[in-house]
Amino acid sequence: MGLSGHASGTAVVGVTIGMTVLAGLAVFARLFARIFIVHNAGVDDGFITAALLFSIATTVTMCLQVKWGMGQHINTLTLYEAIQSQKPFYISVWVYNLSMSCTKFSILLQYLRIFPQVVFRRSCYVMMGVVAVYACWTFFSAVFACWPISYFWTQVKDPTGGQCLNRFAVWFANAGMNIATDIAVGLLPMRVLRELDLPKGHKIALMIVFGLGGFTCVVSILRLESLYVISKAKDVTWENPLAAIWSSVECNTGILCSCLPTLRSCVSRLFPKLLGTFRSNNSDQKDEPSSDRSGSDKPSEPAPPHPLAHGSGGRGGRSKLSFDALGRGLTGRGDPLQSSYAYSGNDSSSEEHEMDIVPLPAGDERQIQVTTVVAQDIERITDDEGVRTGRGPRTVRAFSQGSHG
Repeated sequence: MGLSGHASGTAVVGVTIGMTVLAGLAVFARLFARIFIVHNAGVDDGFITAALLFSIATTVTMCLQVKWGMGQHINTLTLYEAIQSQKPFYISVWVYNLSMSCTKFSILLQYLRIFPQVVFRRSCYVMMGVVAVYACWTFFSAVFACWPISYFWTQVKDPTGGQCLNRFAVWFANAGMNIATDIAVGLLPMRVLRELDLPKGHKIALMIVFGLGGFTCVVSILRLESLYVISKAKDVTWENPLAAIWSSVECNTGILCSCLPTLRSCVSRLFPKLLGTFRSNNSDQKDEPSSDRSGSDKPSEPAPPHPLAHGSGGRGGRSKLSFDALGRGLTGRGDPLQSSYAYSGNDSSSEEHEMDIVPLPAGDERQIQVTTVVAQDIERITDDEGVRTGRGPRTVRAFSQGSHG
């Protein structure tokens, strides 16, 4: 028994609408957070909105195909129904490709808002060029798949009335480029994340967040079988449903994965207790009043580090890197604000490094400024300027500023 791409029309409608609604909710939440919570919507949000609109168009065309007979044998349809079913099929191919391309652009533009490293940013621009070429090819190869264009849907009536590109060759070439670019986009930030001075567990968590697009690659690979079936099918309306379902799952999964990192930062702002923190205190520190950590005498002008500044503690120390970086532009183009903390110390002393992220000066996106607040027991009297002397718990404020090339 050969491969089959058949599924019921009801399954197509249910899956495509369901996935599109999920993607729509994710984009709505992202836009609401960016516009009304962090007040820093960007071009990446525009591209993900465009991706959603093209995904909605894809869903509409698939539902129209079901209306005109997708899921039924083509020889059971009237000639009019067969022709009408192919018109939305034609449109679905290129709006699907546009949705996928816009999602890739959105992810790359989001990288540019977060990471300031010059080499990384150049890599992003190169990758955007590759995606632009991919987008142009997939769009025009879909629009001009047949000549005359109307032959795409009239060939069921007049098989000799025109010519079409080889569906198998074009669709599999497009699928291969799609998977390759997804992998490249997903791996792009991994080296930067790996070099962060954070505990291994936190690095892995960040890599998972930024590597969510890998799940889209899995869906793209699973789609290949149904794509092969429809590219070779003679009974198009019968064999197309599975390809339609997988295509909808693929483009909407890409949108969801692009939005989830941003939603994580927004949820942490709205429900900080729900998500918890990465702060770590030893047994003595747990009994300290909160004022020892955040007391009222903070420096009046905290120095801002880079959003991905290396916060590290001493032996046994732990760090927290806030995911607010994903909710705002953090390269000086927006108005970012977040805090990260790193604790270190032993039973008798502790350190808390508090890093408040604010916009960087224009023209120098690599600058790092760190404010370090050290809480410890001072065992001897000193008269050094900037240190309040005496026995018992005291606070030392040390300020450092430097640049990270």
